[in-house]
Amino acid sequence: MSQGYTPPRRAPRKKLKMPLFGNLGSGNSGQGDQVDWGGKNFTKLVFIVGTLGLLAQMFLPNLWAEKMYDTESEILDLDLDGSIRKKFTDATNPNDVHYILVVKQKDGTRRKLDLHKADPVFFDQVAVPQRLKKTPGSLDVLVTRFSKLDTTIKIRFLP
Repeated sequence: MSQGYTPPRRAPRKKLKMPLFGNLGSGNSGQGDQVDWGGKNFTKLVFIVGTLGLLAQMFLPNLWAEKMYDTESEILDLDLDGSIRKKFTDATNPNDVHYILVVKQKDGTRRKLDLHKADPVFFDQVAVPQRLKKTPGSLDVLVTRFSKLDTTIKIRFLP
């Protein structure tokens, strides 16, 4: 009986490697270095990364949060000279509506005003592209408008 043609056997392909981890976890189990997933260094690394993650969740939101000016004394002492960038309301609780203005100062800092204790008339009379100028110790705000003359509006707080 004659034997048929069998092509020559080709060499096996090279194993793929991940860029940062090398041949971690790849290859035959009988060859090369064994990876010890429960080793001392790996457990320390997981513990450190987990601890850093928990600390970041606790402290970073407080560090990144902007100062909210909401009481009458804070707004009275505030010095404003900038333009309104955002104007929105937070009405998640219909009994306590928060009127929020974000003012970008000339020096680049941002001031966030929460006027939930104030009369909403001031909030209704200002718009986003307008400029505000307020001196400390006064609740009178000079509003620079593009279509009308500059207007002074007083912020009134409800009792």
